[in-house]
Amino acid sequence: MAALWAVNATACVTYVPSSKLGPARQDAGWVAYLGNARHDACAAESLVPDPRPLWRADVGRAVRGSPALGETVVAVGVAERVVALLDRATGQALWRTRLQGPIHAGPLLEEERLYVATEAAEGRVYALRLRDGHTLWSTKTESVIAPLALEGDTIYAATERGTVLRLGAERGAVAWRRRLPGAVRAAPVATPFGLAVATAGDTLYLLDKTSGEVRARLATPGTVLAAPALAESRLYFGTTGGHVLAVELPGLAVAWDHPAGDGVFGAVAVARDTVYALARDGALWLIPVAHPAGARAIALRIVATAGPTPLAAGVLVASVSGEVLLVDPGPGSIRWRVQLDGPIEEPPLVRDRQLVVVSGRGDIHAYR
Repeated sequence: MAALWAVNATACVTYVPSSKLGPARQDAGWVAYLGNARHDACAAESLVPDPRPLWRADVGRAVRGSPALGETVVAVGVAERVVALLDRATGQALWRTRLQGPIHAGPLLEEERLYVATEAAEGRVYALRLRDGHTLWSTKTESVIAPLALEGDTIYAATERGTVLRLGAERGAVAWRRRLPGAVRAAPVATPFGLAVATAGDTLYLLDKTSGEVRARLATPGTVLAAPALAESRLYFGTTGGHVLAVELPGLAVAWDHPAGDGVFGAVAVARDTVYALARDGALWLIPVAHPAGARAIALRIVATAGPTPLAAGVLVASVSGEVLLVDPGPGSIRWRVQLDGPIEEPPLVRDRQLVVVSGRGDIHAYR
């Protein structure tokens, strides 16, 4: 059983094998990287003025990828080839399942299942039962470091060798494979017009979802390292070359291209008709969707590789040195901050007014 004790007024959960079970299902799951296609799953959420520590869970050597926040659980991938499920109210371990390879991207959560992939030379995509972590199926792929994409009864995976796969969510059967030039590090995005895939070859592709055929392609000014955000008929994303772009679907025509001053490594978010992007040099960009010339930047003087998280009143950001900041975008002031062990490589997340942050040493921190 997980042990629970107080450390600096925080509950610290040491992860050991647990005989507990998770819930049978979660009606409101976490079905995409950062929760949804716009990356604004937290945009209606709020925090108290001074959030206090709720619990801290140590799940292993390092948590890899963004967690999935369910109604009552948190699901994470751990460097030691483990997927772990925690109780979101207490941080206590419910179960953990060991897979056949390391995990780079976090899981997706839909109703009774978790979906996750491994980055081993012979990587696999897995479906795990939410109740107990039992493997329902696994399908051999190649090394997968990009988050998966889930659309209805279909899963899309993309590998370090540039292979894109369509799998059936029920049994994991492969419908098609398509090889693209360049590794894929950003999650594919299923759109009404096709599957968008960005590669390390500085190219964005739109694939036919039925056949995998390439329907359109666009050279990008730098590499896209995080999943593009989808809003209506546009994709929004940042590049390592220091650009934030809006691209029209299905033709992949550039609607606008805004300079960010430095590389944008994390995912952008689209909320309230504004694109939120965080450059590596700590510039938080607020770019009006319809009027990019009206963009403004807030200099936070941090180094960041994770994207921003817009809330109902404020924007959460995190740094490689472990700072978490709540920014008031009006005056550009810092409303709240906390220092954790760095680096923080994924955006902080909020669900039901509970803040969840994954730090660089395998700790998960919850605040309320």
